[in-house]
Amino acid sequence: SIYLSIYLSKAMFNRYHGRIERSEVKRVLGTSDGNYIVRESVTQIGKYSLSFVFNGEIKHYIIEYKNGKHCIGGKEFDSIYSLCLDGLISLHVQKEAGDYLNKVITMRRMAKGKAPDAPSLETCPIGDSVKDDDVETDGVRLRPKRNKPVRQTFRVSAMFESQVQNLEKTHRFEVHTYFGFPFCSFCKNYMWGLTQQGFKCGDCGFDVHHQCKPEVSASCKPNKRFVTKVFGVDLTTLVLLNSTDNIPSFMHKVIKVLESRGLETEGMYRVNGNFDEVRLYKEQIDSNANPNILVNVDTYVLCSLLKQFLRELPMPLVTYDTYQDFLDAKDAAELDDKIGGMKEAIKKLPESHFHSLKAIILHLCRVQSNSVKNQMTAENLSIVFGPTVFRPETMTTESMVISMSHQKIAVKFLIEHGWRIFR
Repeated sequence: SIYLSIYLSKAMFNRYHGRIERSEVKRVLGTSDGNYIVRESVTQIGKYSLSFVFNGEIKHYIIEYKNGKHCIGGKEFDSIYSLCLDGLISLHVQKEAGDYLNKVITMRRMAKGKAPDAPSLETCPIGDSVKDDDVETDGVRLRPKRNKPVRQTFRVSAMFESQVQNLEKTHRFEVHTYFGFPFCSFCKNYMWGLTQQGFKCGDCGFDVHHQCKPEVSASCKPNKRFVTKVFGVDLTTLVLLNSTDNIPSFMHKVIKVLESRGLETEGMYRVNGNFDEVRLYKEQIDSNANPNILVNVDTYVLCSLLKQFLRELPMPLVTYDTYQDFLDAKDAAELDDKIGGMKEAIKKLPESHFHSLKAIILHLCRVQSNSVKNQMTAENLSIVFGPTVFRPETMTTESMVISMSHQKIAVKFLIEHGWRIFR
């Protein structure tokens, strides 16, 4: 095992104690604050626990080793020593200032009209300590399943709404290590710890404590200082940063240029643009070097850029939670029922996805209307855009061929009846 090989090294020999019972830990550790050991579970082979002493009490944590890091509660450390040091600091702050910080969070909740049952700081920022009342086997915690928070989506209030109103997005939080003296943007208090003291939003830079993160509302306001590219960024972020007609400006510019001079180009979207040119223009678009760079770009290169933009969206144009609704709608017996089902599925999309899907489908309708010259029928376009517009959250090799067939049929139907569905 990885821990056996690591902790039998000379430097850490006295920290790894092999497979020992939990009842033996107290005898090995003693009562001095800061003493710690790593041990393997007796009953569950391959599971490891970190035990250390704080305030005269022994605390136990489930520990994992991933990608060269020691992991507890979502935080990663280069060494067990750094992990324990960070934990001791966090526990000290929790012990000495926990009541005060809980009051701060409670007041923030009450000010926002929420119930005052603030999250408790009994949870150590380095992870959940294994408590006596947990269903527990030698450091392996088995707690009752908790309800997952409801994922917020922001739906169009009217299907044909022309303007995005009150568009909101959730923060894109990532664990972050701060240098200097970091403070929580939510509760305004100091963010303790030596490393990975809290979370930073990758889109707006909002900083929060571990325990404040669940309390933060969907109020992210993307900032170009943090969002430095176009490809690989979610639609809502791009719309909030820079949009035209409620869709990302890049998408709007590509569609506008293609429809002004490229609709009769044979094989558009089917024929790939020059690879080196696509890569070069992608880099320039991401760096925002020249806003008018798309005007003179080759039609095939433009088509490839748009397809790549859609493929790299973190959340597909048709979101994961509406994917099956679209596929079910195409299987309805009557045409009117199919169109009605598609309309209902579209209404469930977040606003940025609704407007972007509408723009793409109506654009493909215009491409298809010129199929006599460009040879791109609804059938041909659906083969290209099926896997691009529709992408299931998980897919096995066995289901890939079947999924692509369903995706193609759904996109073909949207193109053939786009004007009626979106009018």
